Amino acid sequence: MKLIDFTRQPKTPGFLQQYVERLPVWLPFWFSDQIAHQRLVARLQRELDNHFFLLKNLPLGNSPELVPYILIGPPGLVVLNVNTQKGMYRARDESWWEMSKTSRRYQPAGHNLIRQTMSLVQRLQGFLERQSFSNPTAILPVLLFTNPGVYVETSRPAVRIVLADGLRNLITNLVQGDEVLSPNQIRALTDLFDRAARPEQVQDVLAEEEDFFGKDLIQPEEKPAPKAPMPVPQLNLPPVLE
Repeated sequence: MKLIDFTRQPKTPGFLQQYVERLPVWLPFWFSDQIAHQRLVARLQRELDNHFFLLKNLPLGNSPELVPYILIGPPGLVVLNVNTQKGMYRARDESWWEMSKTSRRYQPAGHNLIRQTMSLVQRLQGFLERQSFSNPTAILPVLLFTNPGVYVETSRPAVRIVLADGLRNLITNLVQGDEVLSPNQIRALTDLFDRAARPEQVQDVLAEEEDFFGKDLIQPEEKPAPKAPMPVPQLNLPPVLE
């Protein structure tokens, strides 16, 4: 699997950046969420072949919200909404309930993860429609939990819910699924998202092509500088000969 990371890296000096990158290794408990994401990406890279592309933190349009993970492969498009927290939940249709630690009863969660996942899919579908890209298949929304300490009671949830021990089953379904997108369509989709996420690079490429193919060909022809007259030699001659 090929990873395309659109995460904006902060501009920090080189020696500081090296220490920042080493912090998750030195302080794993403080960076447990980041480590969980890294392990998930590493596992997908290990178990999915090069027909799959994983887009990370993709910006779409003018919205500050990023699409965390979009998996593009022969079975189609998959939006992965990854959650690293633990707890006990209940999913029914579009409702999302969380068990209270005090009353030990389910109550509506403050943040509906099912609707959040559906919102990501709707944004992606709207973007493809605005780009006039014919999507041959529906986008699969997946709410993925990486923490093994999660229990979800489900009843016809609006999105697919995958627990930590079900990731292997999800990968198997993707590898053995029917081919919906051809290699050319997969490449066209990744190029489309790349141009949308990094328009400044597209402008730089166009400017370079214009300089190469246009400006060099229409520059006026330089005329040679006029030759200076040859100096008259000064000879030490008698007045008559001079």
